[in-house]
Amino acid sequence: MSVELLKRQLVRINRYFTQLVNSFDIMVEGMDRDEFLRFRMSLLPASGFQSVQYRMIEIAGTDLGQLVHVTKRELTEGVNDVELLYSVLYWKSGATELSSGKKTLTLRQFEDKYGHDLLRFAKKYQSCNLRRIYYNLPADTRQDAELIGLMREFDLNANVRWALSHYRSAVKYLDAKPKEIEATGGTNWQKYLPPRFQCVQFYPELWSKEETENWGKFQ
Repeated sequence: MSVELLKRQLVRINRYFTQLVNSFDIMVEGMDRDEFLRFRMSLLPASGFQSVQYRMIEIAGTDLGQLVHVTKRELTEGVNDVELLYSVLYWKSGATELSSGKKTLTLRQFEDKYGHDLLRFAKKYQSCNLRRIYYNLPADTRQDAELIGLMREFDLNANVRWALSHYRSAVKYLDAKPKEIEATGGTNWQKYLPPRFQCVQFYPELWSKEETENWGKFQ
């Protein structure tokens, strides 16, 4: 892939993410709490977690090891076994029941329906994801400031802005005192949605140590 084509594709996906993030303003600012709670009843027991397209974007965007849950990364560092890495991806921890810690119905149904296809997709993109494409470019091309800026923008869009838009809506409508309202899928959204907890970066080498330490605290 030429660098100019890569830039065009990155511009395109960043525009899509900008639209998606901005669309949350309609819900967060356009509904009051009672309206939102009536609306969400039509979604039960589904969850925003059930977006196989987003999981595919992640897998095609970076090496699978970058998507491993933060508590498992030391154990999987340098591992290339796709099935092992897939078993400890970060988003699986976001679909656990608050009371028991077991997989939610949402996750079980998601894995039954999409698990095989996602694993096959992960194997296909192990060597041709966007991170691999970038590192297969000539060394001088990888220093292209515009290209680096677009990749950083994609990283922020996918792993900070998109997650924060979900989190802010959850805080507004679900974080009710004295009792919090469960997410539609029964997930532990308080620990799953904030990007500072997941610390997922598609391209960690493109961020400074300070930026990484403050991941999720800036946009």
